[in-house]
Amino acid sequence: MGWKSSLIIIENKEDFTDESKILEALGKSEYEFDRELTLDECIYPNDKSINIGYYNGNIIISDDYQLTTNSLERADKLNLTEEEKKLVELFPISEIVTVACHSAINYHGYSLIENGIKKRLKIISSDEPRIEFGERIKEENEIYDKSYSKGNQNFWKDDDDPEEDFTEDQLMEDFTFGIAKRRLGVLLDHSDGDEIMEQVTFRKYKSPNQTSEVEESIKTDKKAKWIKYGIIILILIIWQILKRTVFKN
Repeated sequence: MGWKSSLIIIENKEDFTDESKILEALGKSEYEFDRELTLDECIYPNDKSINIGYYNGNIIISDDYQLTTNSLERADKLNLTEEEKKLVELFPISEIVTVACHSAINYHGYSLIENGIKKRLKIISSDEPRIEFGERIKEENEIYDKSYSKGNQNFWKDDDDPEEDFTEDQLMEDFTFGIAKRRLGVLLDHSDGDEIMEQVTFRKYKSPNQTSEVEESIKTDKKAKWIKYGIIILILIIWQILKRTVFKN
């Protein structure tokens, strides 16, 4: 299975449930409730939505790469982004884990915030230089301990084929879901994650302008088609006039 996901997992020490405050902190205060669904349906929504659920003492936000891109790929070392600062204001003593992956380029990234301080950030993919700040955390070390070094790179043996090696970007699921397990207690890509994937209710929020944007796109397409038809008709009219005048003489 090719995984695509981006999650923000917040330790929910005080049973916080005010989702309007969460949306406001994320800079999405205009988003409106759309419907209820499962994480399996919204782990990669591909619709620019924000999806919020609760599991094992955590708030889980599936954000469709809207925020994780800033928190990971566009991060300024271990400095907090504006959205992260707002989340820390809401949850000043909570642990916040951000994870994202995209199988098309073997991309995975994650960060860890503790007590308002970003302690760890790592990003790696098959076609970009790795980015890494802060000390490795326990969940990472458990994966790295199974590797061996060659030419300043880590490799992992393939259990099914001892002659083959895995590179770090190829262990996308191991790192992504291994780090998420730090808070969730389960691996989302294994059977122990079936409950949260299939049974926990998430609430989808979408921009009220999204529908109008789609409608505007449809109108633009229709307008372009009518312009094309109009040009064709005009050419035909001119051709008929030329046939009756210039060519006839």
